[in-house]
Amino acid sequence: AEATLQGLFRPGHVPAATGPAPVEGWEALRPQLRALDELNAFQLLEVRSSLPDELLLYGDKLSMAHALEARVPYLDRPLVEFLQRLPASLKIRRGMRKWIHRRVCGRFLPPEILRRKKRGFAVNVVDDWFRGSFQGKVNDCLADPQSRIYQHLDPAAVAALQHRHASGQEDQHKLLFSLVVLEQWLRQAA
Repeated sequence: AEATLQGLFRPGHVPAATGPAPVEGWEALRPQLRALDELNAFQLLEVRSSLPDELLLYGDKLSMAHALEARVPYLDRPLVEFLQRLPASLKIRRGMRKWIHRRVCGRFLPPEILRRKKRGFAVNVVDDWFRGSFQGKVNDCLADPQSRIYQHLDPAAVAALQHRHASGQEDQHKLLFSLVVLEQWLRQAA
């Protein structure tokens, strides 16, 4: 990821990393991770990273934008800690994810709800908006020699990144969106 990001900028625009690698930020969790099976270790990392930094943030902002009062029912600390101690065999069984959760909910919900595919809202909203504006604002910002960020970027590297994203080879919407936001910030700062 760091190499991809560095490769987008013209030589000399981004100093070489001198501080600790991003992975070193997780070093404090190593003792906890060693005590967990692989699934629970990944879940712990998710609870500490993408859950607060992305999923809860998106849910909060989108619910507020539409005047909805949303609750996050399974984030009670004792419940999360209890679930982290459960073995993977109670979470995934015969390829079925959330096995124990489905068993409990089966007492209260009809089978069609339990078998229904997951339907998130935050990522879909962002993806739809991003794909709809991909040829417009993204190209205007990143491929226009008059844009403020253009002088810092390697046009060939950005074009290759956009191509890989547009063709479905990679999902780079976060990085491309971040570059567009940086361009908007540079315009406001001028």
